[in-house]
Order: sequence, then C-alpha cells, then structure tokens
Amino acid sequence: MNNRSSLIPVRFRDQIAAMPECSYGVTRIVVTLDDGSRISDVFVAWSEEIVKVGTSLTVTFDPDRIVKVEIQ
Repeated sequence: MNNRSSLIPVRFRDQIAAMPECSYGVTRIVVTLDDGSRISDVFVAWSEEIVKVGTSLTVTFDPDRIVKVEIQ
C-alpha cells in the first residue's frame, strides 16, 4: 500500500494522540476492522501514519476499515 493508504482515518487521530507513546512520536495500538478482526502491534507515528504492523513495514489492511482503536 502506498503512503496515502497508510494514514489513520481522521476520526481516530485525537484518540490516538491521547494515548501514551511507546517511543518518540510513536504509539502502539490494536485496531478492530469492520469485519471484527483485530490486528495488534500497529505502530502509528504522530497519531496519523501507520509505520509498521508487527515486524512488517507493509500495511496489509485498509485503514478506512478501522472501526475501533485501543492502546496495546
């Protein structure tokens, strides 16, 4: 996926910004998608860009399918 498709939907950015960072500017979260699947180890930089999922730099899901975010 390209950089544009790795952006967290705007509706979740304030919620992520309020979560504690695991590293400078990076928050580790769990996302729930619209089909109920949960993806852990999602690393978000500056509350808006997914930079890593687990150990992969590739985002394998469409961020627009996110329905819930939680701190991990």
